[in-house]
Amino acid sequence: MEERKKSLLTNFQEKYSIAAENLKVAIAPGRVNLIGGHTDYNMGFVLPCAIDKDIMIAAASNQTDMVNLYSLNLENSFSFSLKNLQLKAEDRWSNYAKGICHYLMEEGYEIGGINGVLHGTVPIGSGMSSSAALEVSIGYIFQLLFNLDLSPLDLIKIAYRAEREFIGVMCGIMDQYVSVAGVDNSVIFIDCRSLEHEVIKMPRTDIQVVILHTNVKRAAGSALNQRKNECFEAVRLLQKENPSITALRDVTIDYFEKLKEKLPPLLRKRAQHVIYENQRVIDAKNALKQNDLETLGTLMYESHKSLAELYEVSIKELDCMINIAKKVPGVIGSRMTGAGLGGAVVSLVEKDKVDDLISKVYFEYPRLTNKKPTTYVCKISDGVREL
Repeated sequence: MEERKKSLLTNFQEKYSIAAENLKVAIAPGRVNLIGGHTDYNMGFVLPCAIDKDIMIAAASNQTDMVNLYSLNLENSFSFSLKNLQLKAEDRWSNYAKGICHYLMEEGYEIGGINGVLHGTVPIGSGMSSSAALEVSIGYIFQLLFNLDLSPLDLIKIAYRAEREFIGVMCGIMDQYVSVAGVDNSVIFIDCRSLEHEVIKMPRTDIQVVILHTNVKRAAGSALNQRKNECFEAVRLLQKENPSITALRDVTIDYFEKLKEKLPPLLRKRAQHVIYENQRVIDAKNALKQNDLETLGTLMYESHKSLAELYEVSIKELDCMINIAKKVPGVIGSRMTGAGLGGAVVSLVEKDKVDDLISKVYFEYPRLTNKKPTTYVCKISDGVREL
């Protein structure tokens, strides 16, 4: 961590060749979602944690209206004026910074130009939410540099709007939320309607988060948007029976079982996943509180099965990773993380069994899929903070 910070500061001085008396350094983590797949935009519950894969930024105000950013990972720069915050496809990652600036100013916060250098360790396209880490780190560095009176929830909402409204990704609020609110060695139970959360300590300190990446890039945005629309259509049909239903979150399991025949088969499958998944998240939260990791693991496997069979966002490579992990002693539970149709599996693993899991994956996965896996061993970390 200190070496990365030192590298950022050195590169900042080399890049901008100016003294920066008000230089600040911030770090915002990526995340994995232990359970609660596709429940966030249905106003339900999720149980993610922040991880020690992150975006680090060193920046200083520059007394102009220009935002100048340099990525050490990509070795390229972007500059834009606060007076011209237009989304441009060719500007790629700087569009996220533009979105943050746009909504900060729209909310009445006074900001100015900055010079910044960024470095990230969140693998892009891995299901660990590099975009939320970028948004939150940018928002927080503006907060530090311009002494903005932003609450954690204010920052979450601005980062969320940057991705959903400015970038145009129809995401839920979970990713930005946990990047801000994460707590070391704890998971965060989030109510995506009330935006309240509860911090739940992991019952053991020897549990590590292992990401098993299929190296199948998710490229099915239209299919994922279709899933959202199917959920919203299911709500519309259920409202005919009960006008108080405004999201699948409002439907209990018992009520769904009484009404499910009112839905066409496809919509019934989508709704069933979300409604039962919400209950699994609540059950997982309670299992953690009771130090019952066995039940948590069972719920994670049930979640993946439902995502595969009912929501149909798994692929054979994700299922293959699950089957490999499930057979390794010391693996508590596994499920796909992220939106699916590519990406990665998250596993909770006893620390002294991590090497066994990784060895098994590197041996079995290529033999079964003709693809090479990538693995990441993570610790559960704090949310955004100044360094």
